[in-house]
Amino acid sequence: MPKQVFEKSAQVYLMEPSKRTIYEEEIQALKDSLRTREPKELSREDVIKSVKLLEAAKFEAQKKMYDFVRTQKVAPQMINAVIKVEKLKADDKFFNETGIEEEDVEPNIKRLDLEKDDEFKAIIEQYKKESEDFLATKKDETAEILKKVEAAKKAMAAQRAAAEKRK
Repeated sequence: MPKQVFEKSAQVYLMEPSKRTIYEEEIQALKDSLRTREPKELSREDVIKSVKLLEAAKFEAQKKMYDFVRTQKVAPQMINAVIKVEKLKADDKFFNETGIEEEDVEPNIKRLDLEKDDEFKAIIEQYKKESEDFLATKKDETAEILKKVEAAKKAMAAQRAAAEKRK
């Protein structure tokens, strides 16, 4: 598979929340298997606060990247590089705000068994819904833009036809 096709597919794939979740879980499992230091032990409150910040950052990144891709400010093959840079910036910002490494959050979620915690599940569900709502509005916007493009094409064709009749 050509690299450009792979990158475009990955980009579209990661825009969908359920697929992005699978990707993130697999990446986290890989990171955990390659971890060379023990994760810092965090309190439940620190983990919940971190999850809120990280989910908010992911949602903001999703919106930013959606607009970035849509406006095509760079060549498609550069988008993955931009995503990686944005991820590094987000991780640095998270650390500067909390003093916690992003990679320490997931092991603490597991250690504290927060996947079953109602507050944790509510945070995840909130951002999942916001993401789905965002994508739904963008889908509607795209459909509206396509309607306008089609209407403009028809109007131009009608103008051409009228100009041809006058000749």
